[in-house]
Formats: sequence, structure tokens, C-alpha cells
Amino acid sequence: MLIDRSAHMELAEATLHESAAGDFRLLVAEGGPGCGKSEFLKRFLGIAAESGAVVLDAPGLPCESGTPLGLVRRLAEHPALPDRTRERLRLALSQDGPRAVERLCGALCALSASAPLVIAVDDLHHADRASLRQLLHIAHHARSAKILLIGTESPSGTDSPYSGTERPHSTERPYGRERPYGRGGDPLLGAELLRHPGFRRITLDPLGPEGAARLAATLGDQPVDGRLGAECYALTGGNPLLLRALLQDRWAVPDTGGRAPRPTAGGPFHQAVVACLARTGTPIRDVAGALAVLGPSATPVLLSRLLGLDATAVDRALQVLELSGLTDGHRYRHPVVAAAALDHLDAADRRSLHERSALLLHEQGARATEVADHLLAAQPTVPSWAVAVLRDAATQALVDDDAPAAIRYLDLACRACQEPPQRAATRIALAAATWRVNPSAAEHHLGDTLADLHTGTPTGSDAALLVRLLISCGRLEEAGRARARLQTADHPGNDPDNGPGPDPGAGPDTDPGAVRPSVVLPCPWPIASDESRPRPSSDTAAPCEPWDETPGPGAAAAVWGIPGPGTSEAAADEAERRLRACPLLDGTLAVVANAVRTLLRAGRTADADEWCHRLLKEATARRSPGWRAEFLAILAEIALRKGVLTDAEECARQALACLPGRGGSVLVGGPLACQVHAYTAMGRYDDATRVLHHPVPGALFQSVYGLAYLRARGHYHLATDHCRAALGDFLAAGRMAQRWGLDHPAVLPWRTDTAQAFLRLGERARAARMITEQLSCAHLWSDPHTRGVSLRLRARVAAAPERPHLLTQAVEVLQRSGDRLELARALADLGAAYRSVGESIRANNVRRRAWRMAEECGAKALCDAILPWQAMCGGDRPDLPGRDQGAGLSESEMRVAILAANGNSNREIALQLCVTMSTVEQHLTRVYRKLRISRRQQLPKSLIGPVGTPATDRRELSSL
Repeated sequence: MLIDRSAHMELAEATLHESAAGDFRLLVAEGGPGCGKSEFLKRFLGIAAESGAVVLDAPGLPCESGTPLGLVRRLAEHPALPDRTRERLRLALSQDGPRAVERLCGALCALSASAPLVIAVDDLHHADRASLRQLLHIAHHARSAKILLIGTESPSGTDSPYSGTERPHSTERPYGRERPYGRGGDPLLGAELLRHPGFRRITLDPLGPEGAARLAATLGDQPVDGRLGAECYALTGGNPLLLRALLQDRWAVPDTGGRAPRPTAGGPFHQAVVACLARTGTPIRDVAGALAVLGPSATPVLLSRLLGLDATAVDRALQVLELSGLTDGHRYRHPVVAAAALDHLDAADRRSLHERSALLLHEQGARATEVADHLLAAQPTVPSWAVAVLRDAATQALVDDDAPAAIRYLDLACRACQEPPQRAATRIALAAATWRVNPSAAEHHLGDTLADLHTGTPTGSDAALLVRLLISCGRLEEAGRARARLQTADHPGNDPDNGPGPDPGAGPDTDPGAVRPSVVLPCPWPIASDESRPRPSSDTAAPCEPWDETPGPGAAAAVWGIPGPGTSEAAADEAERRLRACPLLDGTLAVVANAVRTLLRAGRTADADEWCHRLLKEATARRSPGWRAEFLAILAEIALRKGVLTDAEECARQALACLPGRGGSVLVGGPLACQVHAYTAMGRYDDATRVLHHPVPGALFQSVYGLAYLRARGHYHLATDHCRAALGDFLAAGRMAQRWGLDHPAVLPWRTDTAQAFLRLGERARAARMITEQLSCAHLWSDPHTRGVSLRLRARVAAAPERPHLLTQAVEVLQRSGDRLELARALADLGAAYRSVGESIRANNVRRRAWRMAEECGAKALCDAILPWQAMCGGDRPDLPGRDQGAGLSESEMRVAILAANGNSNREIALQLCVTMSTVEQHLTRVYRKLRISRRQQLPKSLIGPVGTPATDRRELSSL
């Protein structure tokens, strides 16, 4: 069905009538590929045949374009010709010279004398030149013959009346101004056409939005509203062939929600675009391919320089592409169209175009990312000038928070570097960008850089970034060695091989003679829109913050340790100031993350939680899963500090999920440690064992992240009665912390951990010494958590009469810390202390509170230590008489029975279980009935635990 072609058909019919009246007419229907020229011609020839005209039609064939008179010979053999006329035409074609043309003209004129003659050639641009010249000769020498010569062709002119303006739809303007015609724009053929008085041209433009909607409604079996019609037009430019193919995509996916389907590579729409381009000439296809390669950067001038074509040829090709509905201006309407245009280029040609495009855009001063994208596509050829462009492009990509693109640019730049220093600097930048998405790969790049330091030493901000990244990884000793080697490069007289390098963990006051570094690491990248976060500014004063300067000998302690003069209040205030002043950048991640940890260690749990969620949101918005992993791991630490074990395990699991190839990154130490802590406290020892069997890199135990891992593993060993192994882990972590200048109870309470191991091993004196050292180290540190845990353990080594007082202090302090799990442990110890001095009722009340708090935390291991209900009332209950007859006791009845069997009076049972005397009596009555006994003395002996066994503890703790 023809849409919006009625005016064109009226013009064609009028031309037919004029020729039937005895005036030779020439009619050319011009339009882009797929715009319905062949369909229009077919419909017109049907009308002509119905009017009584003799119709001779033959298409122009690309394979025959080099065969002289190939088209005319096929017309001469047309089945609609009378035999006599066919013989005359054969005879004429067998001769040469002017006489042959005259005989051909005479035969056709004789045929038209009896009935109008219509000679139709589809795709004139594919016809051979000799045939076209003979047909034009007939047109000029038989002007009174009743002959209409009609053909279709793709436009090749450059003077379209609509160039640069909005093209009216075909119903408004049925034909355009005459354009030069001929194969390849042959000026002679075009001139002969224009000289003929009977020449007419019809321009079949693509359909307009309304026409596209009508065609879509005609072809489909679903209604087409205005929005769908507009979308179809926007995708196809009104090209009927493309529109039909687009609707086939829609039929393949019926449920499109009333929207135009999304074309896919290889689908009907893609194939239709390939067909449209195949109907054009090679120059047009070349321009189409170059347009796809250049993308948004394409201009006619750039296309001309890229392909080596003159501007006229490029403009002609762009016009054809627009008339075909493939482009809108100099842009393809859909990426699938661009992909189809690239299909006409082989891999070598495509790479060559990208390489030349990169050079041309670079010369024109285009954005570095545009040039870099072409360099990526032109691989493996990378010119020497490209390294600087690729690094600039990576910087811009990081500004846009597109770390994967930055990684691609820097990876290519590394392979293109010729000089070792340049390669080292580029690899450092690659490691920084990679840390955002894959810390494991980033650490691999850092390792390569460290291995190559002796051949290529980076300088300036690159050197500062290397040391800072190593500190961020927690690889403090390597950071110290790298810093020493970099200083040697700046000052050749200092040879790091003649003595040990500076201690990376030394505090800022340990090196009073240190020279203040002069190289500044700027903050070149903006951050998220959170107004409370800092933004780099060119108007600020000279940087003086620890994240702005080249890392000095105390940088590690400044980042990972406790800032300020040593008090928790000063440290928290300094951490808060850093969080407000320091932007989240590749080289400042550790500064920001450890500032949040400092808030947590100083007892400001709520502030730490708020900042961590804010930073996690920023990391998510900036598409940096490596950063997300860091802040999720800190959230897990915060949840552990609160005693919310399930949240800690979930945050740690999410952190690990953000780390591809996580077995190769030291960053796994944090979340794995949190998981082990949580599973151990939950009593899920099998899960903790599975986590500890997770592969970790050997570098973890040379990293700060290894401290938390060793501590968690030590507590797991302690819970599973491997006390010597636990002691080894705690002491190893302590030695590492001392070596790195991080020996602070808030950073790593390894002394209290070691004291617990000594207590389990029966070495009370060594445990007491460790606890005393811990309290002396934290004399200025007022964090309630650190002090509360230390007081709880100090009570364990104190005399029995002193324990309630110390534990009461511990409980009071821990209540301010927000750590409900440690508070539950302190309450449990306090209850035991009360029991030891004979205050049973007070002890039971306290330990009942401890059990409920531990249960809220999900700490099953602590619950079982306080009151193992599962052992008493679950699957491990003792065998009792009458159970085989279905007379099993309920959990409440079992509790009362156990307490009664262990010698507690009804009043004591009521006080311990917080129930009335009447309730206890009712439970005992049901117990007697179910067990078929009549008094308390007949309760089964299996309920009574001998003195000194865990069952004794159950008797003491049953009130909880």
C-alpha cells in the first residue's frame, strides 16, 4: 500500500496522458533506498497497462553495468513485444553505428503508433551507459512518439532545494527542483535530460510522522497511537522499508507496552539497513562507514579529510543517507544503523579509519576521551603521541566517574609507553583507577610498579600517589621502602641499601629533622553533590593537610592510627574535621575510611554510622565497587561494635560480593574478619571454619588488613578450645601493630585478647600483666568500649570480693558504648560474681538480663554459656520416664523440673523464672502427672548435674 504518494501518482498519470497524446515524455522517480521507488513504479505500470499501454520493463543490474547495451537487449526480449517488433529490435541491435540507433528508434515508434508505449527501468543508476545513451537518443529524435520513458534512481545531486532546511513531506511538494542526473553524476547525461522538453522528475521523500503512523497501522494488527507513530518515525526517518522491518521486530516481541520496539543487532531492522546501504554506491557506503566511526564528532569537513574525498562527494553521500531515513543531519538515528554501516568495513579498514580519526581529532583539539576511544578501536597500532592523550582521557573519565573507561585508556597507555619512568607513572595511575572496581587487579599493578622501581622511578604527584596507594592497601612496610627509594632518586646521596628505610608507621614526632616535602598531590577530581563533602578549588591556599602532601615518614600512623594528642575526644574531632575537609579520591580513600573508623573507636558510633552510609552512597553514585567494599566492611565493623551480628554478617557478605577475584586482594581481610567474628559469636562454628578456609593472599599478613583477620581467627580458636593457636594469632597481630606504629588499644586491643587466651590456659599472672598494660596504654583514651572490656577482664584476675565492683564499673561504662554484646558478656560475668559471693537472687536477675541481651544480639554461643536452654529443653534433653507414651515435658515444665531437681525451693524457682508461686506449683503438678511420680524426691536423677560439671552451671544459671 502506498502512503502519501497520491500527488506523485497524479503527476505520473498526467505525464502518461501527455505521452499518449503524442508527446515523448521522460519521468524519473528519485528517492533514497527503501523509500518505495520500486513499489511506486510497479503500481504505476499497473495503471498504465490497464489504460491499454504496452509496458516494457527491466531493472538496472549492478552486475550488468559494465556490459554495453545489456539493458536494451533485455528490453528487446520482453514478452509483451509482438514477434515482428522483437525481430526488428534484434536486427537493430546486431548492427553498429548510427544506423542501429535509427532502426531501434523506428521499431519503437512503430510499436507506439498502435498503442502508447511505456519503457520502465528500475534502478537507472545501475544501468549500463550505452543503453542509457541509446534511450536518450530515442527521446531526442522521437519527440512526437507516444512513448513514456520512466525510471527510478537514488539521488546523486547536491543542490536539493531543501538542503539545510526542513524538508516538506511528499504530499506538500510532489517533486523537487531538477538535479543533475546520471550514473555517478555524469554531467553529459544530466545535461541531455535537462535539455529535453518532456523531462519530469518526482522526488519520493520518506514519509512524514503522520504517514509513518498510517503505514504502521496498516501493516500491524494493533492500534497505533500518536506516541508510537512518532517513535517509529524517529527511528526510521519515515523510510517504509525500515518501518516494515521495525514492525517485524515488534511482532517478534508482542508486549512492547505501546512503545516502538528496540532494534537489535542482526534483527529485521538491522538487515533492512544493510539492504538500504547495499543499494547505494561504494562512495556512499564509505561515507556511511566513516560516519559510524566518527560518531558524534563527524562533520562534512572531517569526513572529507578522513576519506580523501572532495566536499561535493561527501555532501552527496550525506544527502542520500538522509533521504534514506538513516540519518538525521550528520547523526545516525539509532546505534543499530551505525552498526550496520560498519558491517560494510572489514576489520583492517575499520582500524585504519579509527587511527586516522584519532589523529585528525587530536589535531583539531578534540576532547581527550574522543581521541582515546578511537585509539582503543585502532589497536594494536598506538602512536607515541597517544600516551599523553590516553592519560588525559583517563583523568577525564575519572572526573565523570567512569572508572572502567579510565582503566581501558591507561592499560593501552601502559602498553604504548616506551620510557621506563613514563611506564611506571602510567601503571601507578592504572592501579589507582583499578582500585575503584577491582582492588585485586590494582594490587597486582602496584606489585609490578614496585618490581620496576629500579628501572623507572616516578616523580612528583605520581610518586606521592604510589606511596599513598600502598598506605591505602595497608602495605606499610612496602610504602616505607618505596618512599625511601623515591627519596634516593630525588637525593642520590641517600642510598636506601646502606641502611634501613624510614619507618612507615613512625609517628609525626619521631623524626623531628624530617624535611617537609615540597611535592604536592592535588585534588583534581570533583565528587558527589553532597554539600557537606569538600570540593577541590583552585582558589584555596597552599595545601597543608595530610592527604595533600607527599606522604612523610609518619604518614602511615597518621592514616591508620589515632590522630591528635591521644584523647578520644580530640581524635574524634580531628576525624570529623578530616571527613568534612578531605575529598573522596583515589589517593585519599584510606584517610576517609580510617576517619570513620576513628569515630567508631572513639565511641561515636552513631556519627560513624551516619558518615559511613553517606560515603557508601557516594561510592555507589560514582560507580566504584571497590570503594563500596571498603565502606560496607566498615559498616560490618560498626554492626559488630553494636552487637548486631546478623547485620555484621550481611554487610560483610555484600562487601565480599563487591570484590571480583577477591582471593587476590588484601581488602578481603576486613569483611572476612567480620564474618568470622559474627559466626563465632553466633555459635556457627562450621560457617566460621568455612570462611577461614577461604583463600587469602599471602600479602594479607604484611598488611594492616591482616590485623583484623588474625584477631578474628584468634577468637575463633579460643571459642573452639584451641587456646595455643589463639594465643599465637593474638601475639602475631600485636607484634605487627608494634612494628607499624599502630599499637593502640582502640586500633587493636591485642593485649586483652592475649589475656583471654592466657586465662583459658590457666596463666593468670601473665593475663593480669597484659590487662594492666592495656589499661595503662589507654589512660588518656576515654572510649567506653575499650575501657569496659578491659575492666571486665581485670575482674577475672581479681579476688572474688573485688569482682562485683569492677564488673559493675564495666557494665556502667559499656552501657555508654552501645555494644550490647560486650555488655551482655559483662552482665554474665557480673551475675557469676554475685553468685560467687552468695547473692543468688541478684545474680540470677543479672544473668537473666544478660541472656536476653545476648539472645537479641543473636549470640547463641554466649546464650549457651549463660543458660544452655537447647541442651536442657531441646534435642539433647535427658531421657525421662513416660516420654515413650507421649508425655513429654514442655520447655517451661522442663525448666521448673530442672530447678526443682537441683534443690531449689518453689520460692527460689519463682524468683529465678520471674513467675508466681502458683505458676511453679501448677508446672510441678503437670510434671508429676506426666512422669507418673508424686513428689519432688522422685524427679529423675538425670536432671541433676554433679558439682563441677557444666550441669552445675545450668543449675546456677537456669533463672535466666
